[in-house]
Amino acid sequence: MKFNKYTFFLIGYLIQNIIFWVGIQFSKITDLPINLLYSFSNGFLATVAGLMGLLIAKNWGGSKSAVGRAILFISLGTTSWGIGTLIWSYYNFVLHVPVPYPSWADLGYALAVPLWTIGVFYLSKATGAKFSLRHLRGKLMLILLPLLAAVASYYFLYVIARKSSFVVEGGLLKIFLDFYYPLGDWIILTVAFLIFGLSLQYLGGRFRWPVMILILGFIFMFISDFTFSYTTTVESYYNGHLVDLLFTVAIFVISFGITSFDTKDT
Repeated sequence: MKFNKYTFFLIGYLIQNIIFWVGIQFSKITDLPINLLYSFSNGFLATVAGLMGLLIAKNWGGSKSAVGRAILFISLGTTSWGIGTLIWSYYNFVLHVPVPYPSWADLGYALAVPLWTIGVFYLSKATGAKFSLRHLRGKLMLILLPLLAAVASYYFLYVIARKSSFVVEGGLLKIFLDFYYPLGDWIILTVAFLIFGLSLQYLGGRFRWPVMILILGFIFMFISDFTFSYTTTVESYYNGHLVDLLFTVAIFVISFGITSFDTKDT
């Protein structure tokens, strides 16, 4: 795998955000505009990276090829997540109000899950995952890996993050999102496990590292969502918290995986 102009941009942005985050921690600031700016920088990173991915998808034929569709939908999901985070920042940075729940930001976050899932589905077609299903090992993975993801999601998102408590309250939209987000995290973890388990032996050439990096990115996104859920439950979250750095890393890794598909490597 060779670096290109997109991956160089992402690496530079990651280094900048890490320095930014370390500065916030040393200053022990939790409620000033600089904290809000860090959240904004995450949204900007995801939005720009998603747009770069759309350009790369075009080089693969866009919707005319499995790889093009995979990059297209994963990029749209990343852009959607980025727009959700920018809206989150708008509430805090411009309106100077706590982000309501649900809010317009949730529209971006909620749309990211199905877009990412569709993208990974097409990625599985491009990597030959279906060939594994011809064998007993592949069929067992198709059953066991979603169960493993379900157990991990239940333990981390319910037992730890929510302290084994789930209160159903509020309007219908809030109740829906309360169920939808953990389900979305389970889906993200499941597709990551399945792509890894079913495609590993077929991955080679230029596909191997971009796909592996994407899988790692979705695992990081699961960890980030879990950490965010936990810190909001114990009321320790603030803009610029460790969880925001985890989101930076997750979006960086997903975006790095997308841009590694660029056919114009330098």
